Amino acid sequence: MQATGLIAVWLHVPPHREEEFHAWYELEHIPQVVGLDGFVSGRRYYCDDAFPKFLALYETRDESVEDSPGFQHVVTHPTPWSGRIWTFFGKDRIRQNLARLASVAHGGHPDPGAVLLRAFRAPRPLAEADGLEQGRASAEIPGCTGYRLFRQVRDPGRYLEIFDFAAPEQAAEPALAAFFDRPARRRFDDGAQDVVRHVYAATGTPLVKGRGIRGAGSPG
Repeated sequence: MQATGLIAVWLHVPPHREEEFHAWYELEHIPQVVGLDGFVSGRRYYCDDAFPKFLALYETRDESVEDSPGFQHVVTHPTPWSGRIWTFFGKDRIRQNLARLASVAHGGHPDPGAVLLRAFRAPRPLAEADGLEQGRASAEIPGCTGYRLFRQVRDPGRYLEIFDFAAPEQAAEPALAAFFDRPARRRFDDGAQDVVRHVYAATGTPLVKGRGIRGAGSPG
């Protein structure tokens, strides 16, 4: 299934709740969500320097999947375990529904061991051509395996860039400095507001519909 949508979910739980939180994601929640019609994959990440700390990225057929009956049923009718876990993060949760503008892969499509996420408000509407330009240029970043640009559905002035890496250390600032200092990149970033940039390392076990579960990242 071609995936042109993305649901991104950021969560934070107290450290003493993390063990059960990870077990819930692995054993119940990721299989439940990816099993719904319109979902293509689910992958989890974490960043010790960010709040919320945990991130889940769900590729979807398109941006309409968030409003589908299946997903809305999961949201409004939690299982007993989901209801318990939801009390752990309370209001420390962000969910965004996104539509893909552009995607560029460099040398295959491996499961990323880390992602650099850059969220921002753009001073002008961005289009596929903007994402393709940045995606092609991202091939110059050592270790970068792909680039995606998304537009928020409910706030079209906000965008999300995702740079894929094989390992977290490849997304360290020294490797990124040359890319973000390029004149074309500075023009792209000019006027951006509310910029948030973090590197998230993969955790848990990614699930891809039709391909089963494949191990990647550190234990969750």
